[in-house]
Amino acid sequence: GQPAETGADTMRSSPARRGLGSGGLLGGPQPAYDHAGKPLHALGGHERRWSPLLVLFASIPAALALLALILQVRDNGIARHRLPPRALRADPVTDWRRRGGVDTEPHGISDGGHFDVGGATARSSAEGARAAFDNVGDASANAKHHELALTREGLLNTAGGVGKDAEDLRVMISTTTADTLGKILDWVDYHKLMGVDDFFVFVEGKASAPEVVEALRLESGVRVWEPNAALDAQRAKSRIWKESWLGKFFDKPCNNELFVRQSLNMEIAIQTAQREKIDWHVHIDTDELLHPAGTNAYSVKDVFAALPADVDTLVFPNYEACPETDEVKDPFREVTLFKRNYDHVVRKTYMESYRAITGENPNYFLTYGNGKSAARVQDGLRPNGAHRFHNYLKTPVEVKAKEAAVLHYTYTTFDDILSRRNRCDCPKDEESLKECFILEFDRVLYTKWDELDETEMRAFYNERVVYRDETLKARILANGLFARMYTPQIVTQGVRAARAEKAMDALSRGGEEEEEDGGTAGRRRGNDDESEDGDFVIKRTTSS
Repeated sequence: GQPAETGADTMRSSPARRGLGSGGLLGGPQPAYDHAGKPLHALGGHERRWSPLLVLFASIPAALALLALILQVRDNGIARHRLPPRALRADPVTDWRRRGGVDTEPHGISDGGHFDVGGATARSSAEGARAAFDNVGDASANAKHHELALTREGLLNTAGGVGKDAEDLRVMISTTTADTLGKILDWVDYHKLMGVDDFFVFVEGKASAPEVVEALRLESGVRVWEPNAALDAQRAKSRIWKESWLGKFFDKPCNNELFVRQSLNMEIAIQTAQREKIDWHVHIDTDELLHPAGTNAYSVKDVFAALPADVDTLVFPNYEACPETDEVKDPFREVTLFKRNYDHVVRKTYMESYRAITGENPNYFLTYGNGKSAARVQDGLRPNGAHRFHNYLKTPVEVKAKEAAVLHYTYTTFDDILSRRNRCDCPKDEESLKECFILEFDRVLYTKWDELDETEMRAFYNERVVYRDETLKARILANGLFARMYTPQIVTQGVRAARAEKAMDALSRGGEEEEEDGGTAGRRRGNDDESEDGDFVIKRTTSS
């Protein structure tokens, strides 16, 4: 029975229709009303005014929100909200798949291409990505690296790379080697393209020659420890000597002695890696190449970044290289057939083909079969022999790579057999041989030199090591026990071409300087040479 409201009464009495607050539904300013619904100005009152104090209180939350946004962008933006790096936008120098026409298919290096490892000028192939951010201040390389590591998770815990994106991880390989300079350079350049940043190289034998050490120290990312009293003293102070886990290898010659030295060197590498905030430590030899299969970028950093945060160590199952001739001189470039690890094959197939593959040899693999390991660099980390890591503070969580592997080029040349002839001076009885050699096939070779001359030894090598049976190879390739891999061959060709190109550039620049200064600079740069197998390698010498 109430009279109908007029339009004006409705607007006054219905808050939903006249709007709430100062903005209203239409977005413009609306008049204020009293409890009776009359405009305040109609009652002679004053219009409502915002007090300065109220404005201040109202603006504080907005200011805090803006400050939080700025801090997030500053600390997190480089790693999380990055634009496509300039250095990776179709730049053939920093994208290794484009260098020299190399693609993901095993076709080789195209003509006229440019294959350059210069994308790894500071520490890694990931330098190409980091180069996009080189305009962030004038900080040092280390400072920039740590700034890139400030991801959202990394602000809480970056130990061992937890919370970092793949390209922000810092990966190091340690090794103990007596190899030639050319082979070590091939090994370093290959792994730079796989995403490795740092190389801790403990040199022995011919690798410790002054000219080799000097050349290695000129390589970016390479740190060299050479034999001297200081290194011996550092090893002597190791806590490992007082512990039992390596004790069975102490005070034994030849391979056992090397195994202990490798473990002591790994400990030094771990301590250095902890100081330098390295995330992952891999230990392999210079006759081994990491094979980061299962990643789109063919990068060890992607392998590590994909691991759960609670994983401490990753085992790379080993694939053993199989020569198909006794005339191999350059294994990285000539050997493409590999015996896959039993962790990566069908067990039933492995057992069925075991005798056909092993033949008269004592084991499926000529040397080791337990893979090589990588570890997050964190408190308590220690070596557990040359193949594994452990931790003083906890039992580490260890997993095996499902696809990635380490390629082991063992006994791929007959020269490897020859080198074993005088490697050790051990009695030939069984117990003494075990004191000298950890691996059974090494013991077999050592004793064979007493029974066979070099011609007979070559025949033995062809029988036991070389795979010539095409029918057998076809069958075991088909059932997955063996694999063909061309990537190391292609990459090795590429890195050598890059070194040759740089050497030619240096010679060219030297010629120009010779014209300017009367020839002294050109003569200083004119001491390049070829390696024993004909590949061009820069031989650096100091001027007299």
